[in-house]
Amino acid sequence: MRTIVKTIVGGLFGGLLASTTAMAADYQMVLAMQLTDAQNPIYKAFQYIESEIDSRSNGRIDAKLFGGGVLGGDREVAESVSLGDVQLTTMSSSALVPFVPELAVFDLPYIFPHDQGVLKDVLLNSEFSSSLENYMEPKGFRFAGVFNSGFRQLTTADTAVHSVADIEKANLRIRVMENPFHIKLWKLLGAAPTPIAYTELYGALQQGVVDGQENPYINILSSKFYEVQGHLTETSHILLASLILMDNSWYNSLPDDLKAVVDGVLKDAMSRQWEEQGKALSEQKAELAKNMDVITLTPEELEEFRTRTAPMVDEIRASVGDELVDGLLNAIEKASK
Repeated sequence: MRTIVKTIVGGLFGGLLASTTAMAADYQMVLAMQLTDAQNPIYKAFQYIESEIDSRSNGRIDAKLFGGGVLGGDREVAESVSLGDVQLTTMSSSALVPFVPELAVFDLPYIFPHDQGVLKDVLLNSEFSSSLENYMEPKGFRFAGVFNSGFRQLTTADTAVHSVADIEKANLRIRVMENPFHIKLWKLLGAAPTPIAYTELYGALQQGVVDGQENPYINILSSKFYEVQGHLTETSHILLASLILMDNSWYNSLPDDLKAVVDGVLKDAMSRQWEEQGKALSEQKAELAKNMDVITLTPEELEEFRTRTAPMVDEIRASVGDELVDGLLNAIEKASK
């Protein structure tokens, strides 16, 4: 895969390197992500990063964005970052668990606060978030922050889900990420979890390979899953934390003034994305309601989902360790005061 990425990036850069701007650049910065929707707040944030890196570095860093998964899926891009072929990407923490097992802490169900201010403090300004670099840097990743994608919601084609019993009775085939904790969670809820690549998900839903899937409002909109799904149940079971990853070796090779440029651009991009996403939540839900039956669970119905998935806490704790889980819980408690 590394050869493929180098070939693609090399070909795309080939013509650019002949230009005066590219020839003047001291560093090349490849930005890669899976998103294709230019209206997605994360896509906009990456466009902002591309532009601002070039501008604030006075052309010393030539940043180029490749969206839509043209450089590969999450696994391939993560490998490319660790190998130094891609300098910056963003992806769900869940997709990175095979590389950094400790990131399964983000898969704890019904743990993260919904208040945007509290959530931002936990993910960006806490001892917990600072500790993540200890697990990521040995794998070649620099932890550069978190975008807010919202909480995962369940969508289904024909079954209106109001309870765990509805899932069990229909033996729903739910698409999940290739993540053992997501698979276990949906088994606890009585579903038949089926790992499928995100880029193949629309087709799988359209062809009936799976009955449903789980993603935040913005992803359901961006990928137009509402075209092939009739119901959305607001389960809000797992936070989709979109981690920002950087090639650690590349970052450390930068002089201090350019490190400051990169740090400043990323900080501003995160601030813009969090603000835009927070404002857009109600609009995203309303837009989906035009095409889907949106089901809001009662407190009693939601508690059933919490109870059935409660064993995941001990399972993830056993996998990632008490220090990380307790660090998260302490951060949430501190930020909530």
